[in-house]
Amino acid sequence: MHPENISEAEIQAYLDGELDLRRRLAVEEHLASDATAAQYFLDDLRLRTMLRLLADEMDEPPAAMRDAAARLATRLAEAPPRRLRHLFTTRIVQGLAAAAMLLIVLLPARDVVASPPDYVGEAVEAYHTGLLRASMVSQVETPRFDAKEVQRQAHIRLPRLPAHWTVTDAQIFPSQQGPALQLMVRTADDQKLSIFAVRAESDAPGEPTAIRHEGASVAYWREGDMSYAVTGGQTTEAIDGVAEDLAEEPAES
Repeated sequence: MHPENISEAEIQAYLDGELDLRRRLAVEEHLASDATAAQYFLDDLRLRTMLRLLADEMDEPPAAMRDAAARLATRLAEAPPRRLRHLFTTRIVQGLAAAAMLLIVLLPARDVVASPPDYVGEAVEAYHTGLLRASMVSQVETPRFDAKEVQRQAHIRLPRLPAHWTVTDAQIFPSQQGPALQLMVRTADDQKLSIFAVRAESDAPGEPTAIRHEGASVAYWREGDMSYAVTGGQTTEAIDGVAEDLAEEPAES
């Protein structure tokens, strides 16, 4: 059995403790079979330990260092996801990752990365429910979906879905923000995804942002008064790419 292909983003997520047990094992098998990747991993781990030791020995970071860290935090928060993915393909970004780690160590009281909106948790719950429905014979899926009817009755707009996607289930879900629409879809390469949309002016970013949550990858974003999330079992990088493609599509009219 050959080890799975593991992305740099997943290795970073492993270091941050964001992977479930299955993906952690996949990363460990990858590192055990790739000496170069294992060396990079150990270098990153050693760097994080050194930064934490440095922070422990400092009573109070100098004001100039705190100001520089705050500026870096703002730059990281404003950087588009595609640019960040490009940066992570070079070794230069190791310095940026180290600086970001220093932010976490030196500025524990600052919210460098905002928490995801509440509806993101609801989107992941809807995804798991959709998978459960698909596995139960007694639960009938509803693949018929009329975007115009949903917009007319629930005032929910969806980005235009790729033509090669197949809707396997469509449900209206209750949420804290009001009625939400969830679609279970199957892509051309037989991947199962959940599309979650709710009419709510949330604090989600305008560009999709992907995280791991409750054993799934979810990318979320906002467009006007609509908030969206795409959830699946793929890597966060793959889900982020799907979400960015969807975000570029005009809403169904």
